[in-house]
Order: sequence, then structure tokens, then C-alpha cells
Amino acid sequence: MSPSLSEMPFRLLQFSDCHLSPEPGGLFRGIDPLCHLQAVADDARRRFAGVDCLLLTGDLTHHGAPDAYSRLLEQVEGLARQRCWLPGNHDVAASMRAVEAQEPSLGCRLIDTEHWRILLLDSSSHPDGRGGGSLADAELVWLEQGLAGAGSRWVFIALHHNPLALGSAWQDAIMLGNAAQFWSIVDSCAQVRGIIFGHVHQQQHLQRGPVQLFAAPSTAVQFEAGCDSFQLETDAVLARPGYRYYELGDAGQINSQLIRVAALDCVR
Repeated sequence: MSPSLSEMPFRLLQFSDCHLSPEPGGLFRGIDPLCHLQAVADDARRRFAGVDCLLLTGDLTHHGAPDAYSRLLEQVEGLARQRCWLPGNHDVAASMRAVEAQEPSLGCRLIDTEHWRILLLDSSSHPDGRGGGSLADAELVWLEQGLAGAGSRWVFIALHHNPLALGSAWQDAIMLGNAAQFWSIVDSCAQVRGIIFGHVHQQQHLQRGPVQLFAAPSTAVQFEAGCDSFQLETDAVLARPGYRYYELGDAGQINSQLIRVAALDCVR
């Protein structure tokens, strides 16, 4: 017997840290990020046809103009019924807004389903010049209001910067700048069950009380975990581009798959 519509999980894809170059064919840390993104998108199409939403969790271009964001959207066309993005520290807000003028739903910040409320946060405020970012005061107020209005729905939050330290000294120095304020608000809402982020260019799966936290690997290049200073990932498997798939169940459960993609055609 097929499950009823109310029993079907809400299905999400997360792509992050694509770092598309301002010009087509431009490299990022020695690789072609557009080629890697194409390989990731093609893999997701084969595995997860017709998902409900694609979340693009920041650093989508490397200081790109609107045409760089348009190239990104061309690659992810048709992956999901809805696609939404949020900025990271390398994004250009004016370029994103220019593209949103043609597709306003990209800037969606709240998605309500029967059983879930999904909130997208902008953590690019108050940049520290090193890669860190924070939630603006207005963003914290909006988060508080969004949680208060969730009713009986479970809550799933997306942002770019990691709100927890990960044991990597250089990355922990550029995590979410006002994480304590963030958690003070999140902890007031018992329905929060999941938080996803990018920024760290590596897989992570953490637990803080009832909340699961997930980081998606970059669709471009990976950074080695647990380092005092910056290091590119050297493990052949962990260095592959990747993404995450999520299923949000009616009872608040979150199932996630981490997918790595070989991207052999991108090797130069």
C-alpha cells in the first residue's frame, strides 16, 4: 500500500559553497567549480527526482556578478519543485537581489508544510574580514517571531555559518559570531529538530540536545577537519565534491544522506 500524502516525508537537497567564479571557466583553488557543480547536480537528478525543495546555503559564487548566479541556477534547473538560497560571506547581496527580481521565490525565507516550518537565515551581517559573519539584530527578532509562529510544527533551520565550534581552530574563529544569542532563541522553542549549515567545506553531523546539526560538503573543494590552520582535504574520498539529501518526517524525525561525487570529467 502506498503511503498517504500526509505520511510522505518532505524531501530536501542541500548544495553549499559552490564558489562559482565571476567568469565562466575560472578556477577556485585549482578546480573548475562550475564543472563540479554540474557533476553534483547530474548525480542528484539521477538519485532524487522531484524533491520538494533545493536549499542553496551560501558562498554560491566567489564575489560574482548576477551572471555568475544565473550560471548556477542553470545548473540546478529542474532539481526540485522549489529552490531557495541564502547568502554566505563570499556572496554579493546586490547580485543575488538582481537575480531574485526575475525569480522572487529564490529569496524565500520561510516554508510551511503540514508538519514542518523551515526558516532560512542570513548570517552574513557584521563581516569580520576573515570569513566570519553574524545574524543582524533584525534577523534575530525575525527568528524569534518565526519560531513563535510555528505552532505545532517541527522546525528546521538553514544558515551559512556554523553555530557550533567544530574543533578546527581556524574555522571556529570564523563561525557564527553571535552564536550565543542564536542558541538562546533556538532553545526557547522545543520544536526545533534540525539545523543545517555550510561554510566549513566538510561533512559534519552533530547533536545538541534534541537538535541534529548537519553540514554539507562543498560542491567545489573540501577543507580538512580538525586543523589548527587552513588545509585542503587530501583524502581521495573526502576531497570529492558532495551534497546532502534530507527527509523530514511527520513525527519530527530527520533522515539525511551524504552523497559524494567523483567528478572525473573535471580533472585537468
